[in-house]
Order: sequence, then C-alpha cells, then structure tokens
Amino acid sequence: MKILIVVPYLSVAEFIKTIIQEQDDKEWEYEILVNIGVRSIVSQDIKSDVVIARGVTASALKRFLPNTPVVDLLISGYDILRSVKECLVRFQDRKIGIVGSYDMICGAKSIESIMDIELVTVEVNNEDDAELSIAKLKEDGIQTVIGGVMSSDIARRIGMNSLFIESGREGVYFALQEAKRVAAVRRQEQERTEQFRAILNYSDEGIIAVDTQGKINLMNMAAIHITSLDNEVIGRNVRDLLPQLDLGKVLVTGKSEIGEVQTVGDQQIAINTVPILIAGETVGVVATFKPVGAIQELEGKIREKIHNRGHVAKLKFEDILGSSKAIKETISVAREFSQVNSNVLIVGETGTGKEVFAQSIHNGSNRCKGPFVAVNCAALPENLLESELFGYVEGAFTGASRGGKFGLFELAHRGTILLDEVSEISPKMQGRLLRVLQEREIMRLGGDRVIPIDVRIIAATNKDLYDLVKQGVFREDLYYRLDILQLSIPALRERGEDIMLLMNHFYKRYCIKNKKECKKMNQEAKAKLLQYSWLGNVRELKNIAERLAVLSKNSCVDLQEVEAVLPNREKAAKDAIRSNGSLDRECLYRALEETNYHYGKAAAKLGISRTTLWKRLKQFDEIK
Repeated sequence: MKILIVVPYLSVAEFIKTIIQEQDDKEWEYEILVNIGVRSIVSQDIKSDVVIARGVTASALKRFLPNTPVVDLLISGYDILRSVKECLVRFQDRKIGIVGSYDMICGAKSIESIMDIELVTVEVNNEDDAELSIAKLKEDGIQTVIGGVMSSDIARRIGMNSLFIESGREGVYFALQEAKRVAAVRRQEQERTEQFRAILNYSDEGIIAVDTQGKINLMNMAAIHITSLDNEVIGRNVRDLLPQLDLGKVLVTGKSEIGEVQTVGDQQIAINTVPILIAGETVGVVATFKPVGAIQELEGKIREKIHNRGHVAKLKFEDILGSSKAIKETISVAREFSQVNSNVLIVGETGTGKEVFAQSIHNGSNRCKGPFVAVNCAALPENLLESELFGYVEGAFTGASRGGKFGLFELAHRGTILLDEVSEISPKMQGRLLRVLQEREIMRLGGDRVIPIDVRIIAATNKDLYDLVKQGVFREDLYYRLDILQLSIPALRERGEDIMLLMNHFYKRYCIKNKKECKKMNQEAKAKLLQYSWLGNVRELKNIAERLAVLSKNSCVDLQEVEAVLPNREKAAKDAIRSNGSLDRECLYRALEETNYHYGKAAAKLGISRTTLWKRLKQFDEIK
C-alpha cells in the first residue's frame, strides 16, 4: 500500500526519509511531495491509500479528498516548546503568537507558566483566515509569530518576526504508524464492502433493506429485476413502490415472517422478512425473496440429481415377458393405472414381479421424470424404517448424522415411492403412514417443521391385507387408503404358456453371462419344468435357469439335470420334522410362503393339523 506525505520544505522531506529508512518496512510504498499546494495535489489526481500532512494543509486536504483518509502530522508540545525557546534566543520577545490548526495550537497555553512568557493562540484553517488573524495580532502589539509554513510566510511578509514549527522525530514516527493503521483498516473495510457488494449483486435472491420509516436504503440487482423497478429507488418509501410486501408489519411487530408467498407484478414470489435489531430495538427490516417459478426450477434440478443417485425406475412395460392371456390382461390394467395418480396396491405371490410392475407404472405415468424410490418394509427394524422414511434433524437421536438427513418420502417428491412388503409395517408405523396418506405431509424425527410432499404411493404385498385387517394386525383405515387401485399379479403356474418362454430367455442370458455353451433342452426336461409348481414364481425360475446354465454337463439339458436343480420342498419339510421332532420357525414360514399363506395347505404340506400350525405360530409370535 502507498502513503503520500506532503511537506513544506526539502529539509523536512530529508528528515522524514531518514526515519522511513530506519523503519525498513518494505511492505509500504512512500511518496513525498515538497512545497505543493492543495489544489495541485487534487488536480493531479494522485493515488494513495492514505495522506500525511500537517496544519492548514491537512485541514484543506480533508475537505478536498473526502474518499482518502488524511492523517495529521501533529505538532507535539515538545515541538512548540523547542520553537518558543528558539524565539526567546533569536528574537528576545516574551510575547509570542501561535497560529495554526486546532491540532497545532492545542495545549500551547500550558507552556506560559513553564517559561514565564505570554502566548496568544489563533486557530486558522485557510489562507484568508490566516491573513486577517496575523494582521490582528500585529495591531495588538505582537511582533513574533510561530506557525506553519503559510502563517510564517504571511507574518514575514507584513514585517513580523516568524518561526516555522519543525516536526520532531516522535511526531513523524507516530504519524507514520497511524497512517499504516488507518490504511490497513480502510483496506479491510474496502474488502468487506466489495464482498458485501458481490454477495448482493450476484445473489439470485432479491434483497431489500429499509429503515424505521420504511425508506429503502439498499436494493440489489436481483430485486430490481424481479420487481421491474428502476435503479432510482434508494430513499423512496417501500410502501409506495411495493405495498404487497407489507414490510411495515415486521417494523411494527419486530417478528420475522418466513416463507410468505406474495404476488408482485405477474409472478408469485416467496419472501422472508426479518427485523434488524440493535439492543433489542427494531431499526429496520431486510426482505429476501425469489420467484416461485425459479424455486420450482431449482427443485427440478435437485430431483434430477437424485435420479443420478439411483432413485430411478429402469423397467418399463415392454420389459415384462409373456404372451399368456393372464399376463397381457394384467399389463393392460397396469397401463390404465399409470395414467392416473391414485394409490396402487399390487398383490402377488413372492417372485411374481411386483416391483417390475411398480417401476413400469411409474415410467408410464406423468411422474416418469421424477424419482422412483423403493423401500422394503420388512428388511428394516421399526426405528430404522421410521428414520429412513421420514428423515431426521441433527441431534434427533444418538448417532444421527450431522445436519440431519432427508427421508425417502422427501426424496420421492414429485415422483413415486414403492412400499414393498407393506404388510410387515408395525402398528405405530401404520399410524404415521396413514397421516402421510391423509395430509400429504411429513415431519422429520426430532423436528417440528411440517414438510409438504407430492408423492404417489404404490404398495406391494404377498399377503391378503384384508385378512390381516380381520385379524386385527393391519389398520382398516390404512388398508382402504392403500387399496384404491388393486393390481393382482398372476402366479407363474397360472400362465403356463409363459414358462418355457421365460426359461429360454433367462437360460440364454446366464449362459452368455457365465460364458457357457447354450444347449438345447429335450422334451422330458421341458415337461418336468411345465409340471413344476413354481411356488417362487419368476424369481425362482430365474434361479433354476442360472443353475442349469452353470451346472449342465451333458450335450443337451435333459430330465436328470433338471431334476437335480429343482428343490424337493415337501421332502425337506418332512425331513425337518422327523429330524427335529418339532417344527422350527423357518419351516413354518417357508411352508406359509410357498402356499401363499393358505393355512390349510401349509398344514397339509407339513403333515400337521391346522390347529397345530396355529399353536406353533403363536409360539413364534407370528400372530398376536
């Protein structure tokens, strides 16, 4: 940074250079101007961070350079004392006039008692004042004047004794230190001002600040653009220009207004208004606002990024394989469902492709550009499922992520959420889910802010929900909220003509994937596959196809190889009973799953009575 020093004589300049050299501060640039008038300095437009001058010159520069700090090279008491002593020696005059700026003459009178002399001080700030004041001193009988260069020259010109007050080392040192401090502070203030200006002008939010009278004292470019006002708004009352914003309400109440929506011109804006408080008193208001359309556009970009994080449906109706009447009718119904926004309940046995249909419905809907979020309700414990679905705020519970977390319902905004195995949701969670369906809003765990959501819900289950309602384990009101449009996925055994079509498709895929030879399948092998019950449906068929691709050793896939990869469930269940002497939970659950939770069929499969099955289930808390 640069310091400009204005001095009256070359000898003073040399003296100051010596002090600067002693300080050896290379971070600063110095320029010294000798015997140059104030108007010359201003006309030359000399650039510097701070100016050092003294006396009347300093006072004049402060008026002519309002944007540049001017530091006074002060005349200390020691400087005046030295000058008075020299006058006594040189002129033997004990009545002396001291002429200069206030800073120069301040405290000079105290020297009278010390040196037994009479001192008359006169404050002057320009040449005209100095001429009259010094002439008046001469009329009053004063023959000797001490002052700056201008005062000394005037006194000499009208026949008076004069002495120029020299600045001492300590005065120069303190002036240099003060100049550096002032320049550094000013530079920091300029940097902060530029940062503030950049924030204001490059913010895409409109910003308006008003004082206690409602007069605008700040308005950024975004605000001018959004409101279509001109640049000449500073000092005008906001009530006259933008009465819709109602900033006066916050001025009166001193309370913030957050998230209000107002209409300005032909667009809606979302506005936050907060008071400016000093010592608890409202001294103004700041309003920030943004067009609702811009917020929606930004939200769309955020949703697009969510797509890139994996919340996207990849499958379409064209990906569903099958030529049977049953599957074609199901696809036709699902296409109809995709054209509306009603909730869908997809019912089907394990492995029938419920998520495939859910993704296809989403991709066939007007929400296809929004996120598709799938959650398996049976895979997570209740507390974890709750935090995943609804999110949480920071500090909601031990281990909560810093800053909180978005819930899956929030991530699915403007899209679809699939609640797979919805029958496994606990009664507490059923209550929270019902509220989401009714109010279309959620609240994060530990939070107190209601968040509106626009989400289509597709629920999927392999159980009879109405039967669970009758048993009292599933809420009836929730059931009717979910079961608006019901889609039943046919089991694979109900679409027998699709079995070999699917088998050939997946067998070929897994042969290619595992770099195996794709062999033909003889008629006996095909007949066995067609006769098989396929309790695991398409998922099980895919597993069998992969086993055949990996394990087949013969020249063609024959009956023996098919039988080798097909499970014998009935034998496995009975062997478990004989070996354990009782049924474990896994056996019960597997039998129920394979019979689509038909208790009579499951009991027959296990070789026990229906009553025994119910007793075992109660032991394992499968029913309440």
